[in-house]
Amino acid sequence: MKGSVGRYVAITAVMVGTMSMSIAARAEHVPAQTPWFSGVPLESLVGGPVGTSINSTQLVWGTALTVNALSATGPGQLNVKLTDVQWPTALSSLSLLVTDLNGMWEKWDLSAGQTGSDDLIFNLNGAANLFVAVFAQSTSKYEPGLYHLEAQFSPVPLPAAAWLLLSGLGGLSFFRRKKIGDPS
Repeated sequence: MKGSVGRYVAITAVMVGTMSMSIAARAEHVPAQTPWFSGVPLESLVGGPVGTSINSTQLVWGTALTVNALSATGPGQLNVKLTDVQWPTALSSLSLLVTDLNGMWEKWDLSAGQTGSDDLIFNLNGAANLFVAVFAQSTSKYEPGLYHLEAQFSPVPLPAAAWLLLSGLGGLSFFRRKKIGDPS
């Protein structure tokens, strides 16, 4: 009798502890419109290092959610390309979400059976930490699917006119100094 009471107390303590930890763990959660990441902070789902590009191929059995982080160092352009490889069969669902967790939320769905891929281009006004999330679902849990994701951040180059302006100003200052130093 003592052993069963002790087990009951231990199980109850573990359950109460688990529930209190889950209540205490409620931090900033991402407001979601889709159920596949509802209530889960995207930061906790990121796999791998943060860089300025992504090039990955993912095999999907059943359903899969992959979140990658990107760092944009300044203004520029983000080019995202998602392709259903359709090997051995096409995926039944393939969705992409690009967000900075503030004001930018771009969602895109690739229709089932669509071939090829589409490029999504985002113009960024400044530095940002971005999340690229892909949700994929195969036709059944016994038949896998395959998708490929590429994302590349390209900073905006300084226009050639700015270099011409700077060289012109440098030339003017050179001639001005030469004229001031000339005694005649």
